[in-house]
Amino acid sequence: MEKENMKVKTSTEQHIKIPWHLWLIGLLFVFIYANGVYDYFMMLGHNVDYYNSKHYGEAVVAYFTNYPIVFLILYTTNIFCGLICPILLLFRIQWAMWIGFASAVSMFFLEVLTFAFRNRWDVFGPFISIFDITLLIITWGLFFYCRKLTKRGVLK
Repeated sequence: MEKENMKVKTSTEQHIKIPWHLWLIGLLFVFIYANGVYDYFMMLGHNVDYYNSKHYGEAVVAYFTNYPIVFLILYTTNIFCGLICPILLLFRIQWAMWIGFASAVSMFFLEVLTFAFRNRWDVFGPFISIFDITLLIITWGLFFYCRKLTKRGVLK
């Protein structure tokens, strides 16, 4: 008789509440990384009008001319995983955590290597450099957020 009272809920019977901030975080990061995708194509496409609109000088043009393949792979991984992660988050797919991790790790290595070997701070200046470091920090935040939601069972 006791066993009948102790029913275990199946996964279809369980209802995990979706937190309201999932939508806010997901949409915010889609916006951030959609802008990143646009920037990616404009910068690597050497769009002169885009460079001028951002008031970038010849140093930035030279920075992206003959961009090393390792940096290109890291940049591409960061940008596209950074866009895919919040989309998966909005659909509550567990892969968001791993895609977010790939984005954060690739951005970390890109920034460490470019600040160390490509003189990134001097080329882009302090504002853009600090902005990029902030993006790195919040991208790690996105990964940890997805990890927390995965552990709570919100992401499947």
